[in-house]
Formats: sequence, C-alpha cells, structure tokens
Amino acid sequence: MASPARLQASTAVENDAPQVHVEQNTIRRAMVQRAKEAATAQDILLFLIAFRILNALSIRTFFQPDEYYQSLEPAWEIAFGVNTGAWITWEWRNQLRSAIHPAIFAAVYWLSARLTELFQLNPYARDELFLTAPKVMQAAIAALGDYYTWRLGERVYGNGSNEAWVALFLTVTSPWQWFCSTRTLSNCLETTITIIALHQWPWHWSLDVTGDEPVDKYGLREDHQPDHAEELAKCVQESNISNEGTRSTAYRLCRCLLLAALACVLRPTNLLIWVCLSCFSLWKSSASGKLLKLPWFNGNFWVHITSIAHGPATRRERLFLVLEATICG
Repeated sequence: MASPARLQASTAVENDAPQVHVEQNTIRRAMVQRAKEAATAQDILLFLIAFRILNALSIRTFFQPDEYYQSLEPAWEIAFGVNTGAWITWEWRNQLRSAIHPAIFAAVYWLSARLTELFQLNPYARDELFLTAPKVMQAAIAALGDYYTWRLGERVYGNGSNEAWVALFLTVTSPWQWFCSTRTLSNCLETTITIIALHQWPWHWSLDVTGDEPVDKYGLREDHQPDHAEELAKCVQESNISNEGTRSTAYRLCRCLLLAALACVLRPTNLLIWVCLSCFSLWKSSASGKLLKLPWFNGNFWVHITSIAHGPATRRERLFLVLEATICG
C-alpha cells in the first residue's frame, strides 16, 4: 500500500504536467516563429545582394578618380607586385593611407588570377573577370549596408515595425545609393562598417534609468528590444537545448567598438560620429533661464544658463564604455 507522502508527490507531478506541456508548446511555437523571421531576414539579404550586383554591373559611368586610385590600382600592385602597370599616386608612395581597403580587392584579384589559371580562360574572358570581380565584391559590401540599415531600424523601432521597412525601402530606392554605393570608394566601405557598428551600439543607454531594466552579468542594462537572433537564442536556452548563450550588451558593445576602430582606420574623420554618440551617453546638457532685475537700469535682464551633468547611462556603463573604447580603439 502506497504511503500518503508518495501519493501526494504523485498528485503534484500530475498537476504540474499540463503546465509544463503548455510551456513547452509555447516555447516551441516561439522558436518556429523566430525561425520564420530568420528565414525572412536571410531572404532579404539574398535579394539585396542580387539587387546590388545588378546595380554594380549596370553602372557604366565615371564618378571620381578615387574609385581607382584609392582601391583598384593599389590592389593590383599588392596582388601582382610592382612594375605590373599599376598607377600609384603620391599618398600611397608616402604611406599616408591605410592598406585595408585595397587589400580586400587585392584578394579578389588574386583569386581571379587563380581561377583564370584553373579554367584556362582566354584573354577576353580573363579581362572580363578582372573587371567584374571587384564590382561583385563591392556589391556585396553595399548589400550589407542596406541589410543592416533595415536591422538598425528594427533595433530602434522594434521588430517588424513599419519604420524599419520604410528605412529599407528608402535605401533600396535611393538614386544616390544606386549611383554611388557600388563604386569602389573607401567611403562606401566606411559607410557599411559604420552602419553595422551602429546596429551593435547600446542605444538604450541613452534612456533614463527606470530601475526595472534587466541587467547582464556585468551589471549593464540589457536592451528591451532584442533582435531576431537574440530572441531565438533565448527561446533555445529556455527549452534546455545547448547553445552559446544570448548576446549580452557587453558583447555587442565590444563588436561595435572594434568595427568603429576599423572605420576610423579607414577614414579618421569617422571618429566624429563616435565622439558624438559617446557624449550623448556620458553627459547630458540642460538649459534654464532666470529673469533678473537690474537696480541701475529700468528693466529686466534674461540670463540663460546651460549646465552639463552625467548622462542617462549608469556609472558602471560609463566606466565600461571608457574601458572598452580604450582596449578596442
């Protein structure tokens, strides 16, 4: 005969079983929904890559000499050596520019040369490959800029928001983007890197502290509007499936600052963007006025007072930002 304690435990397990089943179904439905959203994001990225490749191959005009002298000409010399016909301008000879940008196209030229040898292409096909390959590479870079513009809109306004879709529509249909984004300028690569970095920036640190925000293991406020990948990882974690964990604010900030440092190496003026963003998080200004009456003058005098105080970011967040900026930059 079963003891009363055993019967009570068995009854408790039976009562908890429906609740556990409902939670598992909820998590499963959430995972399916996030998987569909991830598939949508992948479809958008593939569409943008195809769209920008068509964009790059259809552009037949000349815009700036820097399209060639800042990227393709140095890249040709990196890939095939000196005295191979590359036109190298004075700033490259005096090592005044970063070689990161032309190194990307040097890898493209090197790979194109290997494919030419592998498939034994005739001179005409080889020349067409050398002309097309850099355009396709730049098209992929431009497509990433468009994609992360949409992702940035979702991060700021919410997943699936109309504002995010409008941002994607505007960047795709912009005549200037069509004319300029697929050209091999260092500005184009800098723009894409900056957009990706802005997507990783902790925008919620610019909001006032309410006291009920979730924090990570470093004591930093987490974003209340995570992206698709973070929500999916959270669902996986709650279902006890092994995963690498969600992306914390500290992880995102490190990636942001590394990308920002890379953008500043490409073009030092990019530093102005990050100085402004950091100031918005570290400090805030307030303005007030006071009407003073002057005893020796029949009238009043308005005094405008502007004060600067610590921003909405917490003390721990400010210290973490300064520390990571020092390490990554």
